[in-house]
Amino acid sequence: MPGVCPSCGRPLEGKGVRRLCPDCYVERYGVARLPETIRFVYCRDCGAYRYQGGWNEGLESAEDTLREYLHMVLTMRMKPTEAVEEAWVESIELMQGFEGPGLYTVLVTIAGRAGGRDLVERRTVSVEASQALCPRCTARSTGRGFEAEVRVRSTAGSLGGDVKAGVARVIRRNRSIAGFIVKVDESREGLDIYLTDQTAARMLAGKLRSEFSAEVKESYKLVGRQPSGKRKGRLTISVRIPEYRPGEIISVDGRPHLYLGRSGRGLVTIDLDSGRERVVDTSRSGVLAGVKRYEPGSSLRRMMLLSSDGDSIVFLDADKGMQEVVDAPKGSVMSFVDSMEPGRVYEVFIHGGRIYVLRETG
Repeated sequence: MPGVCPSCGRPLEGKGVRRLCPDCYVERYGVARLPETIRFVYCRDCGAYRYQGGWNEGLESAEDTLREYLHMVLTMRMKPTEAVEEAWVESIELMQGFEGPGLYTVLVTIAGRAGGRDLVERRTVSVEASQALCPRCTARSTGRGFEAEVRVRSTAGSLGGDVKAGVARVIRRNRSIAGFIVKVDESREGLDIYLTDQTAARMLAGKLRSEFSAEVKESYKLVGRQPSGKRKGRLTISVRIPEYRPGEIISVDGRPHLYLGRSGRGLVTIDLDSGRERVVDTSRSGVLAGVKRYEPGSSLRRMMLLSSDGDSIVFLDADKGMQEVVDAPKGSVMSFVDSMEPGRVYEVFIHGGRIYVLRETG
């Protein structure tokens, strides 16, 4: 004969939960003990929240951030009652809209399992919400407190506007990195990017290396000690970006190369001594030191196309006039313009018996 619940008189399934029906057990003992009040500290500028001594990035809305925070805190701090084998937070509902610092009430639904029976309990918890500035926003507002600096420079001397815009795009695409940036100082020479996190600085340098075939070098300097006594250092990362136009002649270890563009592996060029395509791996330390603008001297000339009929192409030196006419086999001419038309003037590079038509010029 099945037993009955001594509290409400309903028949029990098996032995019940501590000889009570599930509802009466929850009413008498609860599913889990919860803190009556929870403190919630969030950053007034970026929405990050304090948790276990650190700061976590917030979600899109303050209410979503608060729910996430409460779910973590309640899961960690709740203590199942004696008969409950496992318990978890099923839902969290704010009783009023979140409007900033103040006292709030939330309705928490806790579920659990005991003796093969499912238990559900609803409890209210008070939340004290207050504002502060997270370390990242403090550093951003004061311009101090950074732990790393990424220096972006060009091999050409001054960093071009297109590259600066490209660096800005890389930062915008990577919000997790952008959040650690304190400030960006821009000058003719390049960009100095200050960050509060050294890992984020290394990630940014890696993104720039992939995007621009850049060379990356690190240095580390001790700047003091933390309150704990641990030594404090500042990371400086040098990012050198090779800035060349497709069709430009560059020197790689003293040999002329025709620059075609960038790839994920480095600079794509044509070795003008061999005529073969080559990728210059700029990720290797010191490689960019051997890459420079080529000083072509008389090899770089302005030539007018006279004709391209038959098996040869005839050029006239645009500066010397009829004093110099070049009649070259078509197989020795490599053009990097969409089409060549008689009467137009082109910048050409003559090397090793080959003629490279680089671009149209006035």
